[in-house]
Amino acid sequence: MLKKLLLETATICIYRNLLEDEAVKSFINLLRMLETPDCTIDRVLNSYCSVYHILLENNTPSFYEYVKNAVLRDENSFSLACEKGIIEDNETIKEQAKRDLAVIGSMALVKCEDIKERMKDKFSENREAVEVISGLPDWNAMRTNEEERISFEYCYESLASWYRKNGAGVFSQHSFFTWDGHKKELVPVKNPDPVTLDRLYLLDSQKETAIRNTEIFLSGIEANNILFYGDRGTGKSSMVKAIANKYYDRGLRLIEVPKEHLDQIPVITSRLSGRGLKFILFIDDLAFENNEEKYTALKAVLEGGIEHKPSNILLYATSNRRHLVKEKFSDRIGLSSDNPDDEVRARDSMQEKLSLADRFGITIVFSSPLKNEYLEIVQKMAEEENLGIELAVLNRKAMQWEMMYNGMSPRTARQFINWIKAEEKYGFGN
Repeated sequence: MLKKLLLETATICIYRNLLEDEAVKSFINLLRMLETPDCTIDRVLNSYCSVYHILLENNTPSFYEYVKNAVLRDENSFSLACEKGIIEDNETIKEQAKRDLAVIGSMALVKCEDIKERMKDKFSENREAVEVISGLPDWNAMRTNEEERISFEYCYESLASWYRKNGAGVFSQHSFFTWDGHKKELVPVKNPDPVTLDRLYLLDSQKETAIRNTEIFLSGIEANNILFYGDRGTGKSSMVKAIANKYYDRGLRLIEVPKEHLDQIPVITSRLSGRGLKFILFIDDLAFENNEEKYTALKAVLEGGIEHKPSNILLYATSNRRHLVKEKFSDRIGLSSDNPDDEVRARDSMQEKLSLADRFGITIVFSSPLKNEYLEIVQKMAEEENLGIELAVLNRKAMQWEMMYNGMSPRTARQFINWIKAEEKYGFGN
């Protein structure tokens, strides 16, 4: 059985990436060693234990679970076709995927006791080796009933549906990404902000506009890029992240693009344009110095250059400035000047810079709350955290906090509530 399985693993075509996986490679190497006449016991033991070591490092209970997870996150012709919803048009890929999955299922369900028995047969004349083999850890101690076997080996339909919903490759495992402009690659955010829309208080009109535009985008209709503009700490970035969290299950992913790498947006859109998922490119705290030229790259994305922006990509940006390019009084000197070095059409240049924000289809405005609004936000957050503090004391401390620190804003309210939670837990405020 193990000898045949070794041959079958060589026939894997679509899921060939799995053959390069560290644990799978060690497993196949172990099978190969068991069929090699002159292979030594120490090499076989090392290979067997290396599989277990990798499982422990990945906090995975069994080789079966490890392989199943590797299949779910693999990016290949089958998973990509499923993501795009076009798999039904390719019978060749469908049939090969089914054959691959049957082999992978057999590999994942191999019992450690079968491997140990084969090892004992190979080294039966070495009593010490047999004793050591008997004491080896079992990294595939699992139920191998027929129902479980079918659920893996013949899971083609459910797997195709899973790829369609969650995407292929790294996008099936993560919702937030950042763009590394130096390596020119997407980096998954392993601990994304779990903020949800229901925790953003007194922002109903802003939420309504952002949700409506995002749902239009997800439905496949052309939607607008959005500029979230307003005072600091008012929930602009939190709303973008909450939108991404809300619609993850509908195939939405968030990619934060650092301002210094805006000129690489065409590279990003080129990589994402053929995917079956939807992407929001997120630019936080957007503003340009007067002498910066990167705003021209952003303008090209907003307006569309030679290459049209892919329909599966939107741009959401936040800013504390209504005019995204900083303007100085010295910029206006050229409007009326005898200096031959001044620009003749200085007014046109100035208007070009000031109009960048207008190129976003929608601008959603966030304002700092008034005193009663700030206290209402504090009270809602206190209820959310089940804080047992009297309302009058809560309000008094909240006003003291905002005067000592960052003024009245939702961010200040959250920081204050975090402090009060610590006071209640550890009693250092008493």
